[in-house]
Amino acid sequence: MKFTSKSNEFKQWALEKEDNIPLNIDDLIVKIHDINHATLAEISNIKDIIKRFNCCIYQSRVSLNAQADLMNFAQSIGMETYDTNNIHNSPISLIMSLETKNTLNYIPYTNKKLNWHTDGYYDEKPIFSWLLHCEEPAYSGGENYLLDHELAIREYIIKYDNLESLSSLDAFTIPGNTHANRAETKGYICDNNNEYKKFHMKFSMREKNMKLNEQSKTAIMRMKKIIKEDCKKYCLTYKLSKNEGIVSNNILHGRNSFEDGKAMRKLYRIRSYERI
Repeated sequence: MKFTSKSNEFKQWALEKEDNIPLNIDDLIVKIHDINHATLAEISNIKDIIKRFNCCIYQSRVSLNAQADLMNFAQSIGMETYDTNNIHNSPISLIMSLETKNTLNYIPYTNKKLNWHTDGYYDEKPIFSWLLHCEEPAYSGGENYLLDHELAIREYIIKYDNLESLSSLDAFTIPGNTHANRAETKGYICDNNNEYKKFHMKFSMREKNMKLNEQSKTAIMRMKKIIKEDCKKYCLTYKLSKNEGIVSNNILHGRNSFEDGKAMRKLYRIRSYERI
């Protein structure tokens, strides 16, 4: 697809996106009976919702039996190979407020707010999908906010004509992190030069420890403004309850700060190198 607002390819794609904008959170919800044994029809419904909106919220009546069952569920959707770049060095990462020396610098493992981002923007290998499963909701707060990244890209192209500056392979640089054993990485903000020929983003609102290419800086600032202002009308907010989860083609997302009660907020996260 050409990255210009006047190309026929873009115009057709933009119209398709216009027909597939969720009107409210209910458009994303699929009810399933048992996450440990999801039926083919339930999996098909989830995939259909993701195909339209790049995101789906599932609600299971039966609780998760074991992490292995969540892995089986992820595989049935199409998530086959997994990122293990987390504090657990595991395909499944437990997301909760863990105030240890290994987690203090990682906002997901605190109760703080998470600003708009896509997962794995600091990794060289793209994360194309992720899953969040709620084992225990927060006592207060902790809502997830969700935005189809393709809608943000669509708004940007309509307003600024093309993505050339944002698709540069060195649009930004993340310094290396010896503690996390991660080398310096460079990346694009958005591009569709991948096996799926679908738009993918590596994005974060962060300002510290993220160096912007001088040629891309203005474009990145414009994208941030579009996400915060122009795309407000597309943003949906949802607080996961127990036995609920979100599956997405790595859309833009964030999280409100939260407070724990007697039970701590506990989510399982899986990141995959496959698009659903």
